[in-house]
Formats: sequence, C-alpha cells, structure tokens
Amino acid sequence: MFISLRELWKGFGPNGVAEGFFVIFRGYMDESIDKNQELFALSCLLAKGKDWFEMERAWKLHLVAKNKQLKKAGRRPISRYHATDCNARKGEFEGWTSEEQIEFVKGLFGIFKRGGGVHAVGYDVHLDEVREVFPEWTGDRLEIAYYILTKFVMLTIGDDFKLLGSNAPAKVTLFHDRTANGKYDPTILRSFTEQVLDPDFGYAHYFTTIAPLAWQDCIALQPADLVAFEVLKDTQAREEARLRRKSYTALLALDEFGIHTRSFTKDVLKMMREEMEKKRAIGGLAFNVKK
Repeated sequence: MFISLRELWKGFGPNGVAEGFFVIFRGYMDESIDKNQELFALSCLLAKGKDWFEMERAWKLHLVAKNKQLKKAGRRPISRYHATDCNARKGEFEGWTSEEQIEFVKGLFGIFKRGGGVHAVGYDVHLDEVREVFPEWTGDRLEIAYYILTKFVMLTIGDDFKLLGSNAPAKVTLFHDRTANGKYDPTILRSFTEQVLDPDFGYAHYFTTIAPLAWQDCIALQPADLVAFEVLKDTQAREEARLRRKSYTALLALDEFGIHTRSFTKDVLKMMREEMEKKRAIGGLAFNVKK
C-alpha cells in the first residue's frame, strides 16, 4: 500500500523544493518475537514530525483516560501499551476482560485514523532458518535478524520514496527501541552505517541517523510495537491456515495507514547470503562473518 506515504506528502508546496527544503520524516522501529523465540518481526512506522506530535499526544491522552478509569475502580494502572502483555492480558493488563482489552486497542486504532497518515514497513523471519543459512551465527540468531532486517527496512523506505519521484526532497531520521541491556544496539547501528556507506545503495541520501530510545522516553515506540506484533501474528495465522486477526484487518482497512510486509523465507535468505559473499569477495562493504 502506498496511499499513506502519498498522504504524508500532502501540503508540501513546490516552493519548498525550489528553495532546497526537505520534508523531514521520523521513523520508529520496534520488534516482536513469539514465545518460543522462533519467529521474529521488525517494524518501522514513518510520519512527519507534526503528525508524530499529534499522534503521541492522542496516544498519551488515551492512556491517561484509561488509567483514570482503572484507578477509579481501584485497579492497577498501566505504564504503557505493550502489545504482547495486552494481547495476553498479563503483566500490567492482568485481570482485564477480553472485551475491555479489545475496546482499549480499538481506541488506539482510532488514533491512527485521526492522524495525518502513517506508513509502515514490517518484516518477519524464522530464526531457525537464519541459523541454517548463517551457521556461523548459530550462537545468536537474533543478532543476524536485527542486522538483516534493518537493512531491508531502509531499502523498502527508499523504494517507496522513489515511487513519489526521483527528486522527492525527503530526509529520514530513524529511532529504534533500545534492545535488552543495549545488547543489539551496536548491531543495528552497524547495519545502518554499512547501508548508507554502501555504494550500491541508491537511497543513502534519504537517511540521516539512527539512534536507540527507551520506551519510557518515547511514546512513538508504542505504535511501532503494535504494528510489529500484528505483523508477527499475521504471519503465524497464515502459516497455521487460520483466519487473519480482526485487529490486523481493521488496521489494514484504515485509509490513513499503509504498510509493506514481507516474510523472509529460506530462499530469500540464501540469495542475501550470496550477495553478501560477492561483495565481500570484491572488497565492498558486506556481512562480516563471525569466526
């Protein structure tokens, strides 16, 4: 879907292009992983700064309103929306009814609808297949998953901007949810840096920086968490021949929300490895194989 990305561009006058101004986008990345640590998903939500401000404000107000309701009933307030816990009604969401949980999430979807538009990229990969294709990373399948999917998130964002025209005056700053104890933050940074320095990557001019943020300091990571979780669950449903979740169907139905999704099969991973090895052979920036 590309409607949402085009919607993001509305309101940008031609004088801005002539005078050398850029449309500034912020992208927020978060991951989701199943309970057996077999399936990993990474999402990135992209919007203009003003739209992020309005979305974060509405998201915070939604949480505040829910907490007022919980406190009035003598129940435990929540610190944030956390997709896994909310869906399972555990942690801070323990004791919630299914109807209550659904109503709360519907309210979050309404925030997407009221916003100026958000474009999302979502990828998923089976970690056991990563292990098979990259056996040297067997000790830490998550590291290569972060490494690979960060590159492809950037590639897809670049492809989508290209559809708007080769001279689209955009700059993108990326933020990602800080990984546990910062363990994979250097991997994400290395993947980003290699991508923008790769002479074969034609979209480097779109990207400025990438940085980790803690969820306590960034409301925008919560909608990214929601999308990553829904991408993960949709893949599980497809593989198990189950119907698509109503929540994901509702998200896709929003005119203000557009998304690119893809599952990285073993064949795609093999092709990626071959390309990385070719670059390494000719001395280009490539995958640094662990020993």
